[in-house]
Amino acid sequence: MGFVQRALFTWFILLVFLVVLCLRLENRINWNWFIVFIPLWLYDAILVAWAVIETPQRQHGSRFVSLQDYQYYVLGIVLKILSKITICLKLEYKSIPMYMMMIPIWLLLVLLIVYIGTHLQPKPRSIGSNRSNRQSAGVSS
Repeated sequence: MGFVQRALFTWFILLVFLVVLCLRLENRINWNWFIVFIPLWLYDAILVAWAVIETPQRQHGSRFVSLQDYQYYVLGIVLKILSKITICLKLEYKSIPMYMMMIPIWLLLVLLIVYIGTHLQPKPRSIGSNRSNRQSAGVSS
């Protein structure tokens, strides 16, 4: 599926969710909150299928990528699903405290900070890497 098709599918899922959410908030429908979130559950199911099936099969250079290389993605998807579950539980059953609902979201934010911090650091240069290719190859001008 191309980039445009994925973007359109994502916007369509979001539009359906927002329409159902508005209907639920205006009390025009009295559905369970887990049913209101069905478009997002569908999107998560597709995201999990992509992460489990497609991502490890991609090649980086000459080697196959293991699932361990994508541990941040898998953990992020799990925390995203858990945060939606806790939001639905909080909306459906008002007795759940707010801090309990926010724990998966806070963990997801910490995970994002750790991921960005570890993957945006510049790679260490080897000694002599500032020389041009001609100088390192022994070719003189």
